[in-house]
Amino acid sequence: MGALVQFLDIIIFAIIAVLLVLRLRSVLGQRTGYEEPQDQSRLNQFRQTDNEPVPLHPQTNGEPAVVEQGVDAVRRIDRSFDESQFIAGAKMAFDMVLTAYADGDLAQLKRLLGYDLLQSFSASVRERNKANESLTITLNEIKEASILNILVQDQIATITVHFHSVQTRIMRDADGAVIDGEDQDKTDYTDIWTFERDMTLADPNWKLVETETSDSDD
Repeated sequence: MGALVQFLDIIIFAIIAVLLVLRLRSVLGQRTGYEEPQDQSRLNQFRQTDNEPVPLHPQTNGEPAVVEQGVDAVRRIDRSFDESQFIAGAKMAFDMVLTAYADGDLAQLKRLLGYDLLQSFSASVRERNKANESLTITLNEIKEASILNILVQDQIATITVHFHSVQTRIMRDADGAVIDGEDQDKTDYTDIWTFERDMTLADPNWKLVETETSDSDD
């Protein structure tokens, strides 16, 4: 009888022990092999934030282009540059380009124009020749020529010039008849021409790369 009572006591204590273990698990939770140590978890929380500085502009292999303005920007590369001499040369180029375009002189235009503008002028000349038309341009007077803007970027200098001129333009058909009689009169023209030069080259010549024209009759 005493042995039976002792056996029952052991069973009761065992049941109590099991109940205590289950209670502790429900309150504290169960640790698994995949659970991070508490200190490591805190460390990862900091790593997930953007604590390291992020550049506003992603870095590229090349240096960012530096654009300078004004005559001093050109003189820093070519100390011999002179505005008055440039304007004198621009006036000569203005006359030469108009004459070469009217005459359809592509060889001369090639010496004076940048590639893209040469393609445009050449296409216009070919179209005119295909229609058997002829153009005469007489530069009667350059009333004003002045520099509007000077830029230097990556050793490429760009100068924009404003021209105010008086011209007589006559277009004739294949029979020599004037296509538009009004074009025989002297007309005021306002032109914005942009010249460009690669300052890294020994060639001191500037090439015309862009033109804009607006007619203004007096």
